[in-house]
Amino acid sequence: MKRFAVILVVVFALLSASVSFAAENIKLPDPEKTGGIGVLDAIAQRQSAGDFADTEISLEELSTLLWVAGGVNRENGKLTYATASNVQDIIIFAFTKSAVYKYNPEGHSVTKVADGDHRGLTGTPRQAFVSKAAVDLLYVQDTGKWPEGRPADVVLNCGFAHVGFSMQNVYLYAASKGWGARTRMNFDRKELTKLLGITDKHNFTLMQCVGPKP
Repeated sequence: MKRFAVILVVVFALLSASVSFAAENIKLPDPEKTGGIGVLDAIAQRQSAGDFADTEISLEELSTLLWVAGGVNRENGKLTYATASNVQDIIIFAFTKSAVYKYNPEGHSVTKVADGDHRGLTGTPRQAFVSKAAVDLLYVQDTGKWPEGRPADVVLNCGFAHVGFSMQNVYLYAASKGWGARTRMNFDRKELTKLLGITDKHNFTLMQCVGPKP
């Protein structure tokens, strides 16, 4: 009986630690909002990278990258990319060498959802570059943000459009930094569902590698 009680204490301690860990919130430094090359220069240089340097980026660079991808850029709370009826239905997860984070546009912070390097889940075995890119961004649509009664195909199509707008921002930021970026659609949905706690209200859309080139 005593041994059983000890096991229960250990289990509850682990559960408590897990809850605390999952709720860990990290305030990001202010993003850069000026500088870089001109927008036409960035468009001229935009391309999909074939490989990435096995290196990390700074917290300041991650801050700007996430703000570019989907941060708040106006006092009214609207974002750096357009969404239908301002529905703001896209969740952005950032996979880095050390952890996986969920970006919170309001407050410009991230929530750590998993420790360790899970970048390999964001591609297939033949896409070795996904485990080298400094950041792998996963875009997930939260259909719960939509009013009831909207046709499912409209919701899904809008979600992909929203992600496309966000990804183009990232492409242009990468071009401005001299980095690479690459959009992908093949990744381990089953394992990512378990890792991130994805529900039936969420739609996986696309992935995007971004970071310094070799």
